Amino acid sequence: MKLSLLDYVPIFEGRSAQEAFNHSVELAQTAEQLGYERYWVAEHHHVPSVASSAPEMVMMMLLEQTSSIRIGSGGVMLPHYSAYKVAEQFKIMEARHPHRVDMAIGRSPSFKNVNEALNEFKTHQPDLTQQIDDLNKYFADDTQEPHRFMSLTATPFIESAPLMYILGMSDRSAELAAQKGLPFVVARMGQAPAQLNKVIQHYRHRFEEYHPSNATQQPYVIIAAFVVTADHEEMIDNLMDALHLWLMRINYLKQPPSYPSIETAQQRTYSQRELEKIAKDKKRIISGLPDEVAQQLSDLQNDYDVDEIMILPHVFGEENRLNLVKLVANAIH
Repeated sequence: MKLSLLDYVPIFEGRSAQEAFNHSVELAQTAEQLGYERYWVAEHHHVPSVASSAPEMVMMMLLEQTSSIRIGSGGVMLPHYSAYKVAEQFKIMEARHPHRVDMAIGRSPSFKNVNEALNEFKTHQPDLTQQIDDLNKYFADDTQEPHRFMSLTATPFIESAPLMYILGMSDRSAELAAQKGLPFVVARMGQAPAQLNKVIQHYRHRFEEYHPSNATQQPYVIIAAFVVTADHEEMIDNLMDALHLWLMRINYLKQPPSYPSIETAQQRTYSQRELEKIAKDKKRIISGLPDEVAQQLSDLQNDYDVDEIMILPHVFGEENRLNLVKLVANAIH
């Protein structure tokens, strides 16, 4: 089973952003030693409890401190940005670290005020399909095919290119990934199994229709999910308490300044509505002792016919996160 990590770069209660970045470097180095396929950084704006507001910056930090694991964005919310500028950023990373850079592309608008700030002064919303075509042009240094910026190139000129992926949870995103011949990354966020399976099968079916008998282009599916494990059940319960509080609070207007500690979570009292939200969120999380988690991940791979599983080790505490990725890797391998 191929395993990867998606990191939100959490800022734990009592910690600083600097400490969060230092820890993510250590976690990426550990993942590399354990044989994880790739390590991606999420893009989150106006969320004080995570430090991943500019994943490209974090990526270069991680690339500089590792040597073989693929490092990527999970993802770049491309409609907010210029495809040309994004191409330049990723070509620089690829030039410095060839064959190690991933770009996962999404379209989440984020919070209303974030969307407005990121798109200030724009006269119209970019078309994501066109932006992906633009990236392909810039990565290929193509000045021959008709294009509105036909003679324009993105520098530096390099022999390789970042690998692109499409993030999504809908048929629309699956369709786009299939059409462009790109791997599809789908998040398991509590949706019904039938819906999750429908989206994945739509991608595979449409991929074959767009690219029949093409040995160089094959469908590839990564499924991402929160995973919580530890050496004993009491710690698992503790980590779940803190994760549930974080999941709940990030949807509040007044967000928490940091990822809450286990102690803070256990002191919290919940309303009936909040308890119902926690019960709903449990469907988003794979949890249990390491062997139980390994079995659940194996079932996930088989049930949805996925090629790779990307785990979100979004639990409280540096040592707990390091232990989590070690336990999962050892249980799987």
